[in-house]
Amino acid sequence: MNVTLRVETRTIVRILLTVSLFGLAVFFVAKITSAIAIFAIAAFLAMALNPPVSKLANYLPGHSRILATALSYIVVLSVLGSLVYIAAPPVYKQTNDFVRSLPEYVDQFTKENSGISRLVAKYNLQDEIDQLTNKARAEASTVAQGVGSSFISGVSNILNGTVTMVTILVLTFLMLIEGPTWIRRIWSLYSDKRRLSRDQRLVHHMYKVVTGFVNGQMLVATLNAAGVLAVLFILTQFFDTVSVSILLPITGFIFIAALIPMFGATVGAIVAGLILVFSSIPAALIFLAYYILYQQIENNIIQPLVQAKTIQLTALMVFTAAILGVMALGIVGAVMAIPIAGCIRVLAVDFLEHRNDYFASRHDDLKKAKTVIVEK
Repeated sequence: MNVTLRVETRTIVRILLTVSLFGLAVFFVAKITSAIAIFAIAAFLAMALNPPVSKLANYLPGHSRILATALSYIVVLSVLGSLVYIAAPPVYKQTNDFVRSLPEYVDQFTKENSGISRLVAKYNLQDEIDQLTNKARAEASTVAQGVGSSFISGVSNILNGTVTMVTILVLTFLMLIEGPTWIRRIWSLYSDKRRLSRDQRLVHHMYKVVTGFVNGQMLVATLNAAGVLAVLFILTQFFDTVSVSILLPITGFIFIAALIPMFGATVGAIVAGLILVFSSIPAALIFLAYYILYQQIENNIIQPLVQAKTIQLTALMVFTAAILGVMALGIVGAVMAIPIAGCIRVLAVDFLEHRNDYFASRHDDLKKAKTVIVEK
């Protein structure tokens, strides 16, 4: 039996238009991905800073959110600027000294009466060692020249990063000031009081997830940095080669790294250990041993106690969210992914709790639509 399928021209045109519009939408979203990321970061920062800004505004004349936001910005930027100012010079000096001293270290390790020298002679590695030494000396002597050749690209990257950072800060500032007004306007559009109450409660829960995560991560990073500072101070008392000047730079770097969930603290510990190696290898080993022990305590006791009541996600969900965040937006994505996953959980729980109401309302809407069509 032959079946003839007739498709109207109007249907084909609609399909082509739909596919074209979908393609244009995907193309447009791909083009503004960076802008979407900037808006998302600004919104996240605005929600994180809103609690202290709101509390500060209550103590200011006229409850000015503009002045409260400006003061909060000054405090945050001052702290970050101080950390960079304190940390940058010692880290640069330690790295530069290590690069310049690397040929001397190689010579010391390969002197005739050392065990390494006997291994080199046994396996005929002297030529490779000589090449490595000469290359290290050449690299150390051309560091300054390399800086000059990459100056233009470095300045370009710094300018692009500065523009992006300023854009995020300005958007966050405006969101903090105008956010409450826009929220009130959105709530005023509701005519269904029951729906309004439910959505307000839902938004409040998601807001608590974000602010709770930020406060919890700040507390965890503070405890981490305090322990590191204490251990480093003790090391300076037992190892004369460990300078007191590196205490605050390493502690500040550990604090910033610990703000990144899951793996930030580990990266911070590795970098701090490498910096300590330049001063004292035994001190670096002791520090790494302490940090491994502390990480076990933090992951199994501190983190669950601090974040369990706010995020309410399993370890697998947190790890998965962090990986997806890193793949999407890098380090910033890792920070934002976990509270976003917490908000998705809030939405999913709310839907499951009210799914009967949702399907009932959809059924009523379809019934009303059919009634209107019949009457017409």
